[in-house]
Amino acid sequence: MVGKITVITGPMYSGKTTELLSFVEIYNIGRKKTIVFKPSIDNRYGIDTVSTHTGFQVKAHRITKASEILDYITEDIDAVFVDEIQFLDVQLVEIAKELVFKGIDVYCAGLDISYLENPFETTSKLLAIADEVIKKRAVCEKCGEHRATYSYKIVPDGGEIDVGGKDKYIAVCRECLKKLKG
Repeated sequence: MVGKITVITGPMYSGKTTELLSFVEIYNIGRKKTIVFKPSIDNRYGIDTVSTHTGFQVKAHRITKASEILDYITEDIDAVFVDEIQFLDVQLVEIAKELVFKGIDVYCAGLDISYLENPFETTSKLLAIADEVIKKRAVCEKCGEHRATYSYKIVPDGGEIDVGGKDKYIAVCRECLKKLKG
């Protein structure tokens, strides 16, 4: 039996990590063996946990490159969960394929595009091979509608890869993004 690849994507504050952790909980309730990973660059809510913006968290292994996932895989693992995939190298795609052919379900969550509206390569390639894609929306910080699909950077520095939260980013819809860009 082969596993499946599920990708959860969307802008910041859309509930991607919340959705990912809800799947972890479902597998755990079903007494399945799970393992959770996060990029070491993301230390916003703790070093060895994946956490939602509201504080729900689970233990996670920090990795700097996707190949490190294989160091933790044992034959009793049923599902692998990876948060903030946009911060990991594209080798995650090959790792995911390898795991599903071992019968392991792979769940990934992350941003699909940067605040500059550039697609994140790892996310894009995982979306292309996913069995299931869950595209989330957030509440637009400007108009209040639940149709935000963009992360807008409110500080002028830090580069395209710049880990942060409400101190650096807001979620906006396409219409409000257009207004913000003038």
